Amino acid sequence: MEDWNSHPLKGEHFQVRCCVHIINPVVTDGLKDLHDSISKIRSAVRYVRASPSRLDRFKIYIKETRMQDVRYVQLDVPTRWNSTYTMLENAIKFQKGFKRLGERDNDFASMQGGVPKNDDWNNAKYITKFLKIFYDITTKMSGSTYVTSSLYFNERCVIMMTLEKWIGNPDALLGTMAIKMKAKYNKYWGDIKKMNVMIFIVVILDPQNKFHFVKWGLERILDKDDVVVLYEKINDTLYKMFDKYRLFLSEGQKNSAQATQ
Repeated sequence: MEDWNSHPLKGEHFQVRCCVHIINPVVTDGLKDLHDSISKIRSAVRYVRASPSRLDRFKIYIKETRMQDVRYVQLDVPTRWNSTYTMLENAIKFQKGFKRLGERDNDFASMQGGVPKNDDWNNAKYITKFLKIFYDITTKMSGSTYVTSSLYFNERCVIMMTLEKWIGNPDALLGTMAIKMKAKYNKYWGDIKKMNVMIFIVVILDPQNKFHFVKWGLERILDKDDVVVLYEKINDTLYKMFDKYRLFLSEGQKNSAQATQ
């Protein structure tokens, strides 16, 4: 690429971190303090799905509580937080069924680690409300039939504003989660000197957003001094890229018999 003189800004912004991958350690770190509640619900779901007879018995309890069918109860993959979110979201719907199971099934009631209590279910409700934001963002950013590069800055603003909101939440559980997640997030995105400004350039080139949207978003997630520094860096980089591509165009016109303006 350098031999062809087609390596814009000498590859200074060539490497871009995977935005979706960064969300994974952030969310995983936030869930550590809630491991016990998640484990109990996971064990309850695993118990129900361990055999057809248990599942049939659980369906009977579901009908007694006048709830929907149990086919949506599913086990997660512990190393994938998005599947844990799905498991918790679905299990919460059948909380009454699990309670009835604990009252009538001695094996379930004496299960190792204990059955989920009201506090565990309450924690799960908090967790799912919190994780839904990250789940939706991950789903949107993982799209394969549309351009995703210009979407992340907006989603990043959503993440940061959400974490700030939950840090000030009177509930200590959510506040602690948010503090840990923000610290982990800043590990990857906190140093403006290390940010690849291409994630902002693509937003500017998106007609739905342009430059004012970038400035608006930066003012909501960064300190005032950092906004000024980063804003100038983005502006300078944009013009440098413009000049570089303009040079490509002029050279191409010189070498073309039928130059097109």
